[in-house]
Amino acid sequence: MSEPATAAQTAESDPLTLNRRALVERVHEVSRQLGGRRVTRKEFEQRTRTPSYQIIRHFGSFSALLEQAGLQPYCANARVSDEVLLRALRDACLAKGCVVSRDQFVKAGLRGAGPYRRRWRNWPAALAALRDWVETHDPDFPYRADLPSQDDTPPPPPPRLPPERRYGAPLNYPGFLHEPVNEQGVVLLFGAVARELGFAIERASDAFPDCEAKRRRGDVWERVRIEFEFASRNFQVHRHDPARCDLIVCWEDNWPEARLEVIALKTELARLSSLRDP
Repeated sequence: MSEPATAAQTAESDPLTLNRRALVERVHEVSRQLGGRRVTRKEFEQRTRTPSYQIIRHFGSFSALLEQAGLQPYCANARVSDEVLLRALRDACLAKGCVVSRDQFVKAGLRGAGPYRRRWRNWPAALAALRDWVETHDPDFPYRADLPSQDDTPPPPPPRLPPERRYGAPLNYPGFLHEPVNEQGVVLLFGAVARELGFAIERASDAFPDCEAKRRRGDVWERVRIEFEFASRNFQVHRHDPARCDLIVCWEDNWPEARLEVIALKTELARLSSLRDP
């Protein structure tokens, strides 16, 4: 007669215990593949093909799995050190057998290219940083001579100003210093020139179409429904219904095949200006 199994032996053969142990071993393996850095849930699931429900079933959360494995949870806002980024870039070059392009690096799956762009502005600058790094940390790196130097990299582009600090070209029209750069500017400008163009505005709307107005045709006035766009083709991009609109008012007309009448204020203001100046 065999002796009853101890509690420890029962736990060792329990499928739940075995599955938990397997998940811990898998996360350790993924961490080793990534050079010991912190593992994201997405990376773990992609590399091991482990469905999410298995993690939830056995540990309740991916963070709990990492804690059980003795690994620190991944923090999306944590700053990755230059050392980690440059080592991953060095390893990708060694695996590929050449200095890798950005696309080749991304396909290698070691890291995304985003941190390199944010840290060094562009890919040549990241490769130049790798050259400086291997000179100290890996002088035998076989492709060091193929890496660009800091002097070879283009200067960073000037920072792009936020929209509220960007202006159009100077505009020679009373009350408007600059050309419009968005749809709201088109609306304001049309209100200023509507009378000269033969329009009387009845109402503006938050819904499509944006405006109802009367337009003078000789001695007759006709009702028109107007949609404002910065560029006429945006009418198509926004998937507006042409059957519910009569006229597109825009700054630039870039939609020659439009089935609606288009008034480009850029053209109309030039015409009005020529009429004023002899």
